[in-house]
Amino acid sequence: MCEKVMDFDSLLAEVGDFGPFQIILFFVICLPASLPSAFSAFNQPFVVGQPDHRCRLPEGREDLSPINEFATPEEMSCRQYNATEVDLLLNSTIINDKKYLRNLSLISCQIGWVYDNSVYIDTLVTEYDLVCDQKYWVDLTSMAFYIGSFIGNVLFGYIADKFGRRVSFFMILATLVVCGTTNSFAWGTYSFMVLRLLTGLAFPALFQLPFIISMEFMGESGRIFSSVVLDVFFGTALVLLGFLAMLIRRWRQLIFFSNAPFVILFTYYFIVPESPRWLVSVGRYAEAKSIIKRLAKINGRNEVDVDDLMLKFIRSRCNLTSHLNKHNLTDLFRTPNLRKKTILITYIWFVNAVVYNCLTYNISNLPVNDFLSFIINGAVELPAYFLVWPLLDAIGRRWSLAGPMILAGLACISTILTPITYEHPLFVAIMAYIGKFGIAGSFAVIYLFSGELYPTVLRALGMGMSSMIAGSGLILAPYVVRLGDYLRTLPLILMGLLAISAGIASFFLPETMGKPIPQTVEEAELFGKSQKSQSHFLTKEEETYGSVVVLEAGRNSEVLLMEKTSTAASSGEFLGFLIPDEDFKEVLV
Repeated sequence: MCEKVMDFDSLLAEVGDFGPFQIILFFVICLPASLPSAFSAFNQPFVVGQPDHRCRLPEGREDLSPINEFATPEEMSCRQYNATEVDLLLNSTIINDKKYLRNLSLISCQIGWVYDNSVYIDTLVTEYDLVCDQKYWVDLTSMAFYIGSFIGNVLFGYIADKFGRRVSFFMILATLVVCGTTNSFAWGTYSFMVLRLLTGLAFPALFQLPFIISMEFMGESGRIFSSVVLDVFFGTALVLLGFLAMLIRRWRQLIFFSNAPFVILFTYYFIVPESPRWLVSVGRYAEAKSIIKRLAKINGRNEVDVDDLMLKFIRSRCNLTSHLNKHNLTDLFRTPNLRKKTILITYIWFVNAVVYNCLTYNISNLPVNDFLSFIINGAVELPAYFLVWPLLDAIGRRWSLAGPMILAGLACISTILTPITYEHPLFVAIMAYIGKFGIAGSFAVIYLFSGELYPTVLRALGMGMSSMIAGSGLILAPYVVRLGDYLRTLPLILMGLLAISAGIASFFLPETMGKPIPQTVEEAELFGKSQKSQSHFLTKEEETYGSVVVLEAGRNSEVLLMEKTSTAASSGEFLGFLIPDEDFKEVLV
């Protein structure tokens, strides 16, 4: 029967859980993959940028400065003076009478618009006149992208858990390169919206899969490294996108260069290995052993007998893999503790995604140039990630998640101080940037935290589901930002309330610092179950959880008990079997 239990973290520790192999893999796959994710998702504010505009006037009437002088910008962007009244006025002696000019009747623009091209040379908005009564198209195209993201998270999460991380990664990459590049040749608003939806299938899955692959090759210290540095890459990619958009200033060319160059990533087909953690979770030990041998060799652990190591690992699992490949999303909700954690993770992820994206898209409501505002938005993320890095080990995942979210919430809500915001509009911008700083820090933690809480057999599917539900909120994000048309600070106030609520919810998740990652659904259910609700705020309890595994279905099943502790990152202790007697009472043997 089973001998001493060995989990996958223990196996990795023998061959090197954070050595040259993991570092090379991380920089090879994660750095390039963060660029197309950021570029394809967040080029939208520039693609649909709305420059200052006014009604196009009939030929010979463009120079009506005495009239335009007394018209408000809002009126002149969507309405024009009645042509008949203008004809009469041009020949009158009261053209400079302000009282009379303000009483002229206004009508909707009759022959299109004239756009200011000092910021954008052209955008989707200027090419198809998506302003005034047609501006709803702008929000629809953004919504289409996140509908695609909603679908893609489930689809590619399922593929990643069913057929492997590697297969899913290249399918996502193909979707983004083909659909994203084709979108630069869109022939109308309908075609643009459909192609934008298809491009959205790849986001944020293309960002998540490299993280999952790299994380599953690493031990705990490496997981922190991969989580934080990947976010640094993403923040850097946003800054680069801002400069690229500033340089190009044309929407079709921006979309093309946001997607087409990444066809080069298909060369990874010959480089990127499958995750051995996923392979063993579905019982494909021979393939996992081959990859682990290569890992041990590159990490300089040639003295390790990988064959013997794998044999011990397989024995410790006691044919468990026959049960591991039958899991689906419902397993995340079958048992109370795992259900609670799944709901909390999903809500916190939802809030992080909504607040992060709304703050990124909210550049049009800030009193700063669009390009400069976007670059600052990306730049403030970088110190947030470097600050969170040491905090993850110093104060744990919970506080590192909750603190930045509460900071972001307080910064955004502070814009409710209307006397200050009206007299000093830059105050709104500064608070928005502080909010972005905070939410970026918490976003770095939620990827790591959720990856450590979800079991290996459902990790990609669970993270995909949480991200998908977060994506459902992003469908409404353009409309939240649009509220700024009525009150500039309203989107920030709403985001602040959400961020604070999610920060409080974070305290009800179990701490994962220093604890082994759950491999099975049973381990995930037991993880954190012993913690009391009040301990989430003030204490760091040592986590003890067991794996309860049914070896044979039926009345007389054997149930293997395994115990893991946070202080024993190694194998753990075999406790024994529970074998039901004739009266179906469990007896420890």
